Amino acid sequence: MNQVYLILALHNHQPVGNFNHVFEEACSRAYQPFLETLEKYPRIRIVVHYSGSLLEWLYTHKPNLFEKLRSLVKRGQVEVLGGGFYEPIMVMLPERDRLRQIHTYSHWLKDHLGVDVRGIWLAERVWEQSLVRSLRNAGIEYTVVDDSHFKHAGLEEEELDGYFLTEDEGEILKIFPASEHLRYCIPFENPEKTLNHLRQLGQRRENALVVYADDGEKFGGWPKTFKHVYEDGWLENFFSTLQAQGDWLKLITFSEAVERFSPRGKIYLPDASYREMMEWALPVKGIFQYEEVSHALGGQPWAHLARRFIKGGCWRNFRVKYPEAYQMYARMLEVSKKIASLDRSSEIFLPAEKELHKAQCNDAYWHGIFGGLYLPHLRTAIFRHLLTAETLADSHPKTSLETLDYDLDTKKEVKISNPMINAYFKPERGGHLYELDYKPRAVNLLNTLSRREEAYHRKVLSQKETGEGAGIKSIHELAPRIEEGLKEILFYDTYQRESLIDHFFQRSASLKDFANGQILQLGDFLTAPYQPRAEERADRIILGMERSGSLLQGQEGLPLKVKKRVEVDHLNPVILIAYSIENLSRRTLESSFGVEFNFSMSSGDAPGRYYLLKDETPAGHLALEATFTSQKKISLVDEGLGLRVSLEWNPPCDVWVLPIHTVSQSESGFEKVYQGSTLLLKWNITLEPASTWGTEIRKEIKEVKPL
Repeated sequence: MNQVYLILALHNHQPVGNFNHVFEEACSRAYQPFLETLEKYPRIRIVVHYSGSLLEWLYTHKPNLFEKLRSLVKRGQVEVLGGGFYEPIMVMLPERDRLRQIHTYSHWLKDHLGVDVRGIWLAERVWEQSLVRSLRNAGIEYTVVDDSHFKHAGLEEEELDGYFLTEDEGEILKIFPASEHLRYCIPFENPEKTLNHLRQLGQRRENALVVYADDGEKFGGWPKTFKHVYEDGWLENFFSTLQAQGDWLKLITFSEAVERFSPRGKIYLPDASYREMMEWALPVKGIFQYEEVSHALGGQPWAHLARRFIKGGCWRNFRVKYPEAYQMYARMLEVSKKIASLDRSSEIFLPAEKELHKAQCNDAYWHGIFGGLYLPHLRTAIFRHLLTAETLADSHPKTSLETLDYDLDTKKEVKISNPMINAYFKPERGGHLYELDYKPRAVNLLNTLSRREEAYHRKVLSQKETGEGAGIKSIHELAPRIEEGLKEILFYDTYQRESLIDHFFQRSASLKDFANGQILQLGDFLTAPYQPRAEERADRIILGMERSGSLLQGQEGLPLKVKKRVEVDHLNPVILIAYSIENLSRRTLESSFGVEFNFSMSSGDAPGRYYLLKDETPAGHLALEATFTSQKKISLVDEGLGLRVSLEWNPPCDVWVLPIHTVSQSESGFEKVYQGSTLLLKWNITLEPASTWGTEIRKEIKEVKPL
């Protein structure tokens, strides 16, 4: 039997902004029992990567466990991989932030664990060839990606052991392929299945080297795995089985491998991630087609050859699939430029940069089998750190008016800031207000998410609620748990859930029609371009936007002009809004006119989240769906955020309120997630020829005693 070498690499991560109880549970069910088991088997050597957000938490909250890790590193049983400090997708970052994320984490690991970082874990194994230069400039010698990356480049399964050299602009990086086969075996199959795979590899090649690299949460943190891995003894059995193969199987680390072996060859890899990620990055229709092709391949004798050349999407296209992710990304770049402009010797540079780096944590920028972008608390954390970084950089905030292409679509947006708020307006998209930041609490009150179709919604519509399914399987194979009642809320939006959204619709339309996304728009104002005109006065900034469009009356579209004016003074978290609607036709126009506001609150129905009407009467929690008739004021109170947002207007009107609930996918199954609350101020208007109707709205943010 030829000698076979095995690298076991585990990646442990909890995102910035995750709940403390999630850190605790992952620690007690996965990280701690794994290290305690490993400690019993000193001949088992592994490689670990902990994201900086997790390792900082362990250092502070679990010092004994951190010391256990340090002792395992010190005795040479564990090699530590570096990475971006707060687990960014490297290709998402400007080059300066790539280098700084890697450098700062390498220094932290040196200071706290005494390691000299040579290799790096790439978040979600997202690879682009330009990373070679970035990693080498950061002092990194090697990394690991999935073997699917190599297969997409044309290599076959039997060629994928050892490591390869890859190059960009003369810089050379060592890169290891990690076995997808082992990723699905460990820890779900009997250890003997892993041994059989390794024996077969050893029969083909002398000194074969194979890599297992995947999430450490699989060992106790994923559904059903704690009992399987620890209570039923899988991990101890696995380690014992590996130790018993000492005559032909040796566990080594990445650093040992590059010292002991020559590279297998040279390779240039295509842009890629692991197979499942590339499927998730496709648009919904593309996922359906991908699944259809994959299924059709299954019955072909040459399927194993063809699969190498079937590649899904590109990670960057999550920003196309989810416009909210794109806006968050664009906002991150804006703040990154501000931090980069600071004097590095100033006392605010490092704290501001750290906040920026936390805001670059990858999880909230995409969505697959994990909640990711769909989890409001993760998006909230991104904006909290972005706004904190920005506040540090703007040490002397002042009122300002800027017109730039903030969201990178070649169209200019308008940003109005004073010491208390930032307000971003999109004239090109209905004149919407798409971001509203309250700086003292570092909160974006428009951190919303629209309801949109997902490929997995077919399972919600077609499957009975089956639970998690039988057996111990990878999270990618588990039968999902389907929360009760999801089919009844599965509706989709045709526009982004922002504010100052102008609706014209039939008077007979109902709240249910609006909630279900089934209102017929009579006007062409919802997302169409408005013409902006901004001016800066001594005590305030004024943004005027107008559109000459049409209103459907019967079968004819009649001319109509909508003007809206926004005023922000130099000191207060108050926005004054005025609407003017002018009938340009020779006929009387009748319609319901609604102005939609959306707010991202911390919860819909938790204690301390509720509506107040004008007389301060509580009117129900924020996940309420209701109509309040003939009102002039309403407030949303979120004691979790410590904020109250009030709208006051004249003339009186009916108010429709409803929650934004998405049906999303996570490791626990399909579930309803509260994304925010929608308010629609609704007037029935009648306009005689050449007449004008108007309203004024005052929007104010106040602090309340937090929970």
